[in-house]
Amino acid sequence: MIAAAIIAFALPVLPASDAQPSETRLFAVNRYLCESAEYAVDFAAAVAGDQEEEFAKNTVGKIAKREVCGRYVGIASIEDQRVVVNDGFMYKLTALRFHGDGKLAWVAERVFAVEGHPNSWRL
Repeated sequence: MIAAAIIAFALPVLPASDAQPSETRLFAVNRYLCESAEYAVDFAAAVAGDQEEEFAKNTVGKIAKREVCGRYVGIASIEDQRVVVNDGFMYKLTALRFHGDGKLAWVAERVFAVEGHPNSWRL
């Protein structure tokens, strides 16, 4: 119950996405992103496990049996945000829609370990 309160407090409510991104919500992007939310979580987990981004990209690519993550550079807007729990860790997922070509890519950030989950760790 405390985790639910933290999630509700910590994550801002975003407006529903428009068909076309608003010019005021566009921002520059230069980072590793993945083609799906699931691959983004795998990528974030690999980076959190002390892999450098290039090695994490290759690790996720081997799982998918093709390249699914890479460095994206361009102008994008946030299309969707959500929170998921995977293997005892909470991740904030963000979908970015690129201005111009309309490509959608995902990034995941590990937020914290979920207390009481069988795969969570303690210090």
